[in-house]
Amino acid sequence: MSNDTPYERLTPKPLWTAAADQIRERIESGDIPVGARLPSERDLCAQFGISRISLRESLRVLQSTGYVETRPGSGTYARLPEPIADGSLAAWIAKDIHILELFELRRAVEPGIAGLAALQRKEAHLGPLEATITQMAGDSPRDHPRVVAADAEFHRLIGHSIGNPAISRLIDQIQDEGGAERRLSLGVPGQTQRAVDDHSEIFDAIRRQDEVGARDAMRAHLDDAVDWIVTYTKEHLPKEEQ
Repeated sequence: MSNDTPYERLTPKPLWTAAADQIRERIESGDIPVGARLPSERDLCAQFGISRISLRESLRVLQSTGYVETRPGSGTYARLPEPIADGSLAAWIAKDIHILELFELRRAVEPGIAGLAALQRKEAHLGPLEATITQMAGDSPRDHPRVVAADAEFHRLIGHSIGNPAISRLIDQIQDEGGAERRLSLGVPGQTQRAVDDHSEIFDAIRRQDEVGARDAMRAHLDDAVDWIVTYTKEHLPKEEQ
């Protein structure tokens, strides 16, 4: 199989997940060489049998998990995520204050978004939202990219369930910005289960249409994440680098 081999037409399952999985697997196997340009959006949509909206969500997920990069005016190119080494997350956090700035933004807006979602969600929103939790809980360590993608999708779906285009754009940007942190932190033992537990509490409040409960659960989730980042950095980074 080569980069010119047609992709398999997708069967009924979350389309963004299925398309992202096929592309990721071919990059990991070497069928699509690192640095190779992916086919155009039009060609990929035709091969997968999906809409451009679904394809772009797949590419967004692949970019946030480190499997592709988009070059404006040129196209989308294959790459591989950088390996996670012991202590790399702590060192990365210590050298890049951006992660704490991003969490400051998330703490300011995402609890309110979760509260709105609890009030405005439709029954049709619950299945896809719960499916992301099931996927995170059920995947094995080798499925780390899918765990990362499902984590981001959970937060995206909450924002999109409100039906406000401005909120949808904001939540998309926030999740894209956090791709590197999410990929690294969810690779640390115990962090996926912590996220699953938190997401379950948020989902339950949204399902009950409990505005205050959803807002508080999201705030606690983000506060716990910041506390964990600070603690992990102190425990795993040499004192002279802190």
